[in-house]
Amino acid sequence: MREHQFWRLVTGRTVSEIGTVLRGRTALEVIRFHHQFRRLHLRACRWDVWTAFGLVLGGAGAGELRAGVCWLILRGRGAYRRALVDPDTLAALGADPLKITRAGELAHLAHDLLAPPGSGEVATAYREAMAAILGEAGPREAPPGERPALDAETLARCYPRLTARYGIVAEPIRQLAPVERTSR
Repeated sequence: MREHQFWRLVTGRTVSEIGTVLRGRTALEVIRFHHQFRRLHLRACRWDVWTAFGLVLGGAGAGELRAGVCWLILRGRGAYRRALVDPDTLAALGADPLKITRAGELAHLAHDLLAPPGSGEVATAYREAMAAILGEAGPREAPPGERPALDAETLARCYPRLTARYGIVAEPIRQLAPVERTSR
């Protein structure tokens, strides 16, 4: 799946709607979708984007960053690109923490679509093989570069629209910890 096809598929849709579209596709197409998603997701896992979502959400760890970037991707190519150039533009998107949390399901959509039913040895081996093929979205470690200064003055200067809308957060970036997948 090419990037323009990916954007056409996700823009303006919910995770559930995307899942419905992908259910009619081959396993290879679902894998290509996930690889395109993962590439775009990892590109957005940066300190400045993490800090911006931390302001929106009142603090963000790795799981919140993952969900936030999923939410941003669902807003479409234009919003995604603007946010990577200037994360302060998230203020204009009217981020809702509940919608951000729900959007995090996009990170596991391909895994869910390709998982076989059941819990036997074959199903477990298949899930493990698919996990190796698909890989995980989101940060496994801290983003490259130095962690930014997060004092109130710096936050207000670097993120004027976000701090005006959501306020100053004492700790916008929480400790990077492994992202646990919630069971359904």
